[in-house]
Amino acid sequence: MIIHGFIDTPLSSWVKEMKRELLKHSDWNVVVVDWAGGSLPLYTQATANTRLVGLEVAYFVNYLQEHLGLDPAKVHMIGHSLGAHTAGYAGQRINGLGRITGLDPAEPYFQGMPTSVRLDTSDARFVDVIHTDGTSIFLLGYGMSQPCGHVDFYPNNGKEQPGCSGTDAPLPLTLIREGLEEASRVLVACSHVRAIKLFTDSINTPCPYIAHKCDSYEHFLEGKCFNCAGNSSNCALMGMHATETPVGAPGSKYYVATGKDSPFCRRHYRITVHLARPPRAESWVQGFMKATIHSDNGVARNLDLTPSGYVRLEHGEARSFVVTHPLDMGPVRRAELYWEYDMDVLQPRSLCFFWCNDHLYVSHVQVQRLDMELPGDQDAGARGKRNVEPAPQLCTVGSREYADIASRSSATFYDNCGASKGSRHYTETNEDT
Repeated sequence: MIIHGFIDTPLSSWVKEMKRELLKHSDWNVVVVDWAGGSLPLYTQATANTRLVGLEVAYFVNYLQEHLGLDPAKVHMIGHSLGAHTAGYAGQRINGLGRITGLDPAEPYFQGMPTSVRLDTSDARFVDVIHTDGTSIFLLGYGMSQPCGHVDFYPNNGKEQPGCSGTDAPLPLTLIREGLEEASRVLVACSHVRAIKLFTDSINTPCPYIAHKCDSYEHFLEGKCFNCAGNSSNCALMGMHATETPVGAPGSKYYVATGKDSPFCRRHYRITVHLARPPRAESWVQGFMKATIHSDNGVARNLDLTPSGYVRLEHGEARSFVVTHPLDMGPVRRAELYWEYDMDVLQPRSLCFFWCNDHLYVSHVQVQRLDMELPGDQDAGARGKRNVEPAPQLCTVGSREYADIASRSSATFYDNCGASKGSRHYTETNEDT
């Protein structure tokens, strides 16, 4: 059952597209709830109307159960914005409702409220939520940031989405492809409607939306939560197939990075840079890095490891960065690392002219990709299997134990580490690997 939100109708292009993708996936009965007359401004009135619409939806499902033998456990409600809370109100009055998917549940009058007022885990056997516009309403964010499901997904930190900021909003292209209605929707609430697009894309995509349980988005980007080994709940599939993977306790946050254009799904890679500390190296340096990785499947060029600004790197230690790419690269055979030193006048120790060394010294690089068996694969017993493949060490050529990278230059690392050299490095990094 698809339930639209505020100032929306069942005739919207996203409703038709989601219905089409659902029917393409399986032989389901798809019901679209039409409450367009009650979803119009004022917002306060539309908010009140969600309770009545929830009662009507619950009556419909209960009627089908009583007269036609419908099993409520097989009912899946998908609600956007106010529609998410509407599904919650319906679930309160349906015994054993199977699933509710909340697509960026509306914030005003719901954030921080008791569970009886908003969508929560008691409304269905499984409640999954995708947050894409969790900025405060005072900053024109329309969605909740508060966890409210059995599993809560926060793509791109659950706030402003790629391609939705200022001049990045894809209005001209959207206007040409999808018409005035969709372009207006993108202009007013680009991040808010991104949850719809992500869920719709997840229904039939061959690319898995693998999300990582983590205590913060910053730690996720630093590769501190890049662990999906075994049968744990450290990772979950966002979107249609969320039920096919174990999830943690309610309140856990799962992070995933996506692209700015459709298809939005991206493959995740953790690039770990192991720094050497020769005598002439500074104890620390700060700057920007980019990486290009090569595999048998292709090349991913100029992956920005420092998109949020310069990073401080301690020589003798290791630093990880999570990056994304549309392609499944497979095992990485070669990596090129670009380094550019950065001086900050607010940090006098970073000023580097004649009396300091702005070079970066790298002993080796590791690139890990996260893999996951997709629902519907041939080997049904392997479904839900999560794996971080072993990360081969990429080393410099020749006898030198490290690469000396001057500012604004690059170094290349290969997967042909010598036996003795490779053994020593694996011993040093065994715990991290």
